[in-house]
Amino acid sequence: MEKKVKEYNYSHPYEPVIDETGKEVLVDVQDASIHFKIGRGKTVKAVRHCSFKIYKGETFGLVGESGSGKTTISRAILRINHLTSGRILFHGMDISYRKGNKLTKEQVMEVKKNIQMIFQDPAACLNDRANIDYIVSEGLYNFHMFETEQERVKMVTDMLGRVGLLPEHLTRYPHEFSGGQRQRIGIARALVIKPELILADEPISALDVSIRAQVLNLLKKLQREENLTYLFIAHDLSIIRYISDRIAVMYRGQIVELGEAEELFNNPLHPYTKSLLAAIPVPDPKMEKNRKRYAYDPSVHDYSEEGPSFVEVKKDHFVLGNSKEIEEYKKILESK
Repeated sequence: MEKKVKEYNYSHPYEPVIDETGKEVLVDVQDASIHFKIGRGKTVKAVRHCSFKIYKGETFGLVGESGSGKTTISRAILRINHLTSGRILFHGMDISYRKGNKLTKEQVMEVKKNIQMIFQDPAACLNDRANIDYIVSEGLYNFHMFETEQERVKMVTDMLGRVGLLPEHLTRYPHEFSGGQRQRIGIARALVIKPELILADEPISALDVSIRAQVLNLLKKLQREENLTYLFIAHDLSIIRYISDRIAVMYRGQIVELGEAEELFNNPLHPYTKSLLAAIPVPDPKMEKNRKRYAYDPSVHDYSEEGPSFVEVKKDHFVLGNSKEIEEYKKILESK
């Protein structure tokens, strides 16, 4: 006789949160700061006054150099990192992991089920002692999402097929697969429980160049089919441009510029954004040799008298700067 698993519905009947643009807001990060104590009297301000919205169904790109705080803020959305100040809303519900904000067990499980992560290293994130059947099924067990064994196997097999793997792969182990195949297993594991938000933390940086486009196209295909929302983290601006609807540029824990992908590439304003764009390699050897390099120097900003503010200089285009810089940015946009 087959063992039935207790079924529990973690899908909360959320009321859509619509902002002034008329779009549904899935995640709203409001003035979030994350500080880490590293010793007696020493604190690292990993994220400082970070604010952005992720709309339902879009891909929100987060780009910046190593140590800029991209992964730190994504782990705060997952309720792993503790917020020092600010808050994070999911469907309008405050899910922040911070002092004074307690969620019920059901709410915590709801967040874990609806927000999943795809990791950078497809080898390290898979248990080498577990077969693919167990790895992909783990979320189904944790959230009681099936009634019979046949139903579970069908859900896992169907998900593997959608990411380009075969039913016979169920009995194999991660070390038997290539890097690209292991990342597909990681994608299947994240999507089999039908989350709403996927945090993709540099999911293709560890893959061969020839495989990267396949994985990116797979992610876009699954997004259309499942109405998924992505927070996509990367170093490579050309990849971010390809997959993202809107992009936020982070530098030392702050978002310095935010806007629609094409707007940000065509009209970069902040000097750090310009330096990142200048670092994108050009396939033409002559152009690559002759083009000008641009190195960002934080000392170009004078914040001694007035601190920077994050201001909307054009519809949906935000940039960090003092009042003098903001006026200059506006003039640049007006002249174009």
